[in-house]
Amino acid sequence: MIQAVLLAVFAVLLGNYVLALAVFSRRGLSGNWLLVVLLTGTTGAALAAVLAVLSEGGSRYLDVALVLTGTAAVAAAVRAGLPRPSARAEGPR
Repeated sequence: MIQAVLLAVFAVLLGNYVLALAVFSRRGLSGNWLLVVLLTGTTGAALAAVLAVLSEGGSRYLDVALVLTGTAAVAAAVRAGLPRPSARAEGPR
């Protein structure tokens, strides 16, 4: 029963991951690149964690989950450190 629930969770997460990549491929690097990086990083980490629970030797998947979570955190930190464009520089619309 637990395996069936975990497989359902895995399927939903995989669908979310594929949908995020499809939206990103259509829109490109417009303004939501950070959202895509965070979404794919955290969803990928969740996928790896579910795979770790479902498989026999899951320690490798936990390492992958850690790397993906770290990548998402670094991307968020880089984005937070970037200077924001001021409203004055843009001028009137």
